[in-house]
Amino acid sequence: MRFPTFSTAILVILAVFLVLQWFPYTGILLMLVGGPIWSAVLINLFLIALAIEVVVGRVSRLWLLLPIIFYGGYWIAATLDHLALHEIASRYDAANDQVVTGFDPVRQALVFEGGDSGAWLTQNFALPVAYTVNPNFPEGYLSNRMIEFTVCRKVGESRAASAAFVHGFGFFDGDLIRGRRMEKRFCALSMPEKPKLPQVVVKRKETRDYEGTLPVRRQTTTITMPDGRQFELFGGVAAPLSWIPMPIMGCVLDSGAPSWNCGVGFRRKGFTPIVSGNTRYNRDTIVLAKALGLKPMAIDDRVGGDSKFVLARVAEIERTTVKKDP
Repeated sequence: MRFPTFSTAILVILAVFLVLQWFPYTGILLMLVGGPIWSAVLINLFLIALAIEVVVGRVSRLWLLLPIIFYGGYWIAATLDHLALHEIASRYDAANDQVVTGFDPVRQALVFEGGDSGAWLTQNFALPVAYTVNPNFPEGYLSNRMIEFTVCRKVGESRAASAAFVHGFGFFDGDLIRGRRMEKRFCALSMPEKPKLPQVVVKRKETRDYEGTLPVRRQTTTITMPDGRQFELFGGVAAPLSWIPMPIMGCVLDSGAPSWNCGVGFRRKGFTPIVSGNTRYNRDTIVLAKALGLKPMAIDDRVGGDSKFVLARVAEIERTTVKKDP
């Protein structure tokens, strides 16, 4: 039985490449040019070259078992991952579609606990203001509005407002990083403010586990109404295997430890949304908006929040600051 030739040369290159990655000095240089990714290229190239050598009769047909076992086993595993993801998505979609909260943005205040600001909802749905719990301020809350850009400019010019943590920020539209564009008419404005209306509280909890062999980060969103009724929404992200095998073999620098860590595995499609939708990001927030009955707002139809209220609040802060100054 003749031994493979060209494919063997690729295998030798892979071995040298892995040895160089093992040592931090050379490994860091390779890491800068995507070192671990090159192992995927070389392994696939090796198996394809081996199959070609079998077809042209250069080596024994027994060598064909290697790529058949590798690709066949991998695609079975990838199929199981995607079937598991489809099953979770169907289950979550069915449960989420049943949730109707009866939220009224005119008579109730939407309050987020645990870090989410709700700003994206004010920019893309008919929601005038959202609040987030923040115990670092006397008010105990921060409000978030989409406001006319001129208001943010005025806030930025006021040192007193900035010192009182009244801040305006630009924001971008678009689902893909390369296709995003900045909104020039409006901005996102945040300031300490306690809601005066009855509160509808949104709290999210994340857990990590597996659905079969599929890594899953599940997110449960609990909505608590002013009368104590609670609703649950389900979402999160998963990391299925991609359809193209990407075996990763190599080392990377963990700057947090710091340490030089080596490993072997297959690259996965991380942060794949579980619930159905047409967007890459914010699917769970869209599910929340639907459960709250919020009306979607097209970019061209946007209307800013209450500018008079914000400007009056900034003027009040400035007057208070002047009185405190000796």
